[in-house]
Amino acid sequence: MKELVGNWALVSYVTETSEGTIGKPYGDAVGRLSYDAHGNMAGQVMRPGRANVVHGQSGLQEVRAAYTGYIAYFGTYQVNDAADTVVHHVQGSLIPGWVGGHQVRRLRFDGELLVLSADVKKAGGNVRHTLTWRRIG
Repeated sequence: MKELVGNWALVSYVTETSEGTIGKPYGDAVGRLSYDAHGNMAGQVMRPGRANVVHGQSGLQEVRAAYTGYIAYFGTYQVNDAADTVVHHVQGSLIPGWVGGHQVRRLRFDGELLVLSADVKKAGGNVRHTLTWRRIG
């Protein structure tokens, strides 16, 4: 899918629970997403305003807050046009458990925007994560 190839900046990251509660888990998140024509991808999302972590001086709470405020991974991708999905085959990630796995995202375009979403099971319900991206190159 040629429309997907390029560099994207995050416009919004919102969640919605099965009860209809809307959230912004990373506040006014910032991020970048890249897809190349050879099937490679990389993505990063960050919560702004994370506390500064100083090597050897910061406590466990500061390190944990910094870590949980950032998502980053890279790998290859495949588009399934029939299912309107893109599958990210994760080769490297800040989250070790994602390495070697697959991240499946529903895929749609809304005018010039790319909208990716995924449902995640949480405490007896589902949470839909929706990330909207604007092309930057």
